[in-house]
Amino acid sequence: MKKLVVVFISLLIFSCTKQSATYHSLLEYIPANAQVVIKINDLEQAKSKLLNNSFLKVNDSFALVNYFKALPVTKESISSSSLLCFSPLGKNKFEYTYITSLQDVLLSTDSITNKSIEKLTYSGREIHKVTSPTSTFYAVQQDSVLIASSSQLLIENTIRTTNRSKNISEDLKKAYEITDDAQPMSILLNGKKLNHLLENLLGDQPSNLIKNFSGWISLDTSIEQDAIHLDGIAVERDSLTSTIGIFDNTIAQENLIAKIIPLSAANFVSYTFDDYTTLKKNLAIAQERDIRDIATDLDDILNTTSEIGVITLNKEKVVTLTTINSTTAQEVLLGERAESYRDIDIYRYDNPKALSGILKPLIPAIDTSLYFIYGDFIVLSSSIEALRLMIANIQSQSVLSDQDYYITALEKLSEASSILAVHDVQQYIKKLQEQNSSNQTNIWNSVTSSEYKLFVTQIIKEKDFAHQHHIFQKHIAKGSVSSVTQVAATTLSNKLLNRPVLVKNHRTKGLDIAVQDITNTLYLISSKGTVFWKKQLDGPILGDVQQIDIYKNGRYQLLANTANTVYLIDRDGNAVSPYPKSFIDEITLPLALFDYDKSKRYRIVITQGNKITMYNAKGDIVGGFKFRKTKDPVRQTPQHIRIGTKDYILIAEKGGKLNILDRLGKSRLQVKELIKFTNNLWYKYKDAFITLDADGRLAQIDQKGNVTYATKLESSSSLVATNKTLVTLSDNQLKIKDKTISLDFGVYTAPQLFYLNDKIYISVTDIQTKKVFLYDSNGDPIKNFPIYGISQIEMGNMDKDASLEIVVQGEDNSLLLYQMN
Repeated sequence: MKKLVVVFISLLIFSCTKQSATYHSLLEYIPANAQVVIKINDLEQAKSKLLNNSFLKVNDSFALVNYFKALPVTKESISSSSLLCFSPLGKNKFEYTYITSLQDVLLSTDSITNKSIEKLTYSGREIHKVTSPTSTFYAVQQDSVLIASSSQLLIENTIRTTNRSKNISEDLKKAYEITDDAQPMSILLNGKKLNHLLENLLGDQPSNLIKNFSGWISLDTSIEQDAIHLDGIAVERDSLTSTIGIFDNTIAQENLIAKIIPLSAANFVSYTFDDYTTLKKNLAIAQERDIRDIATDLDDILNTTSEIGVITLNKEKVVTLTTINSTTAQEVLLGERAESYRDIDIYRYDNPKALSGILKPLIPAIDTSLYFIYGDFIVLSSSIEALRLMIANIQSQSVLSDQDYYITALEKLSEASSILAVHDVQQYIKKLQEQNSSNQTNIWNSVTSSEYKLFVTQIIKEKDFAHQHHIFQKHIAKGSVSSVTQVAATTLSNKLLNRPVLVKNHRTKGLDIAVQDITNTLYLISSKGTVFWKKQLDGPILGDVQQIDIYKNGRYQLLANTANTVYLIDRDGNAVSPYPKSFIDEITLPLALFDYDKSKRYRIVITQGNKITMYNAKGDIVGGFKFRKTKDPVRQTPQHIRIGTKDYILIAEKGGKLNILDRLGKSRLQVKELIKFTNNLWYKYKDAFITLDADGRLAQIDQKGNVTYATKLESSSSLVATNKTLVTLSDNQLKIKDKTISLDFGVYTAPQLFYLNDKIYISVTDIQTKKVFLYDSNGDPIKNFPIYGISQIEMGNMDKDASLEIVVQGEDNSLLLYQMN
């Protein structure tokens, strides 16, 4: 599309006239192939509202905004009543036509700068070509109407056209007449051409549902600073062959599908009806076949169904049926059980194309070869991962119906809709940005959705028309976390060997997932759950995967050790020289990685029984580190703790001796007694060293080497700490600072502590009930927890948006990715 130039300047080419066109007659001059007609009742108000809307203000690259910016604001402006029409000319190209009535006005030629006017002749009529440095338009006077267009062809078509009133469709006339003149502007759309319009405007391939949606659509606009509402009707004199005609003689029902829609869904469409027999007759007409040719296999289910839904999850489609008799559904669908996921059975359906064949064009042509039943909902898909995601979010109550932004968006709508369509704005814009084929690619790349969460469309079918309501409004998020959504699940071929770990992705500036399975295969998985690569190692990784930047160029590698090898692996899964580094003697503990001053002068400490060796990042032994051996085998991975300006390296021996060294391996602190070590590591707490011993006592060592004991807990207790926050777990008693939380009896993982976005989070997982709990530093539970999981978690900002993500093991061979919204 071209920018609309200042068309009012063309008035200077006309003489004064006493003629006056009636406003209604402007409709007679719209181009025959116009797909969009904007009826402008008050130009200044329309411009003001468009330019001050908070979404359009920050996304002023939209064509509509630019058109209105270019419309004139002059002291000589005459009546604001006008029509702005858009017609397709050529591939992926729309031209405008601006139509307004002539009144007594004469603009001085002195007001023209940097413009040239050329007179052309066509069929004995004068066309005025107005050229400026940025654009060109053509103008002609027809009767008492001024017509200006970006296309000379459209002007010539206007001159040739006779019997204008007969060329206007009855649908367009009706849609035009019902617009509200009190609104600054109204929008008229050709419902039979919506697919062409949307494909060109959005660069998106519309669904078959849009190809013959309705007759002309009339929408009055209400544009405020934080909301855009479009309300009107779709006119259809012969509705039987259109999409809205499918709902003729049916009564809209309540839309319930949001009760099972995951927050990660990109969009959904819900169709409701009161009588399947009537709907089936209408579907036969829409499909252009005899009703007897429509399969009856699923009639028993569809006769008890009031709602059909289509949900988009990532790239997968899910179809839902809301029924009052799920028992009948189970009997009709039958099929063998594919699996049981979180105690919900997923079955195979042996006629996967039946549903799409019966219900086209309402649902796309997809296989529905798998299904599960939950309450009144039958949920079908070809993807078992999509069904698992549905189940996970339903059970964790991470569904759309519970979100205040969804509830708020629907407040002004009817409870029942023939069609209810809801798009997640951020996901839709992201999709458009990724589509290189879009002729609007550059525009969409700059679009930000800010706090606009949803775009909602409601359609309610009446006799020969349908009510339409479209809502696009800002949602002001509340301060607390409003939801936790499972956004991805990754199933591996084998069981997991260890918990997932988050690692830096220097390319995206986000985080990815590293995990190993029981075949000793290491995986790198994206923040969307996609496996980047997998690499066979020679054994289980001891401890967690870590990272270094060996070349100090901002590109990170994965660092890990097995019992015989230290690996350094780059982003593409390739070994980085001089690694892998093999060892004859067994490595008995996870490697320790020190970066004393955060300067990337890494020190890698390898433990082999009672032997300690320190290496630099390139695998060379650090000769300056003098500590080589302990008397007894080392009990825990060596640790580095800094207190003030001093570095302390802690090496615990199985005999109870704790060596506290400086950077060179010399003794920095003499600990005056033996300690009964456990798997609990040492932490800095109140500028001292703290751990739990084998008797469940809090052991604390000051900077003089004195050992003191406090609080007696169970011997199996665990702890984690920062300098100001101490967390312990003893049986089912979780203590955070001075607050004790009584958990249900279970089998819990050791507590974890995360410091993210200036906030402390504490997590524990009950591996019996498969629940992950999350608290803040005051011991208050985080909203919408627990979530499903069977391991310790990893937590961080994986995709650099405003939300944190959580990764946890879901089943023996799967990972779950949650987003805290």
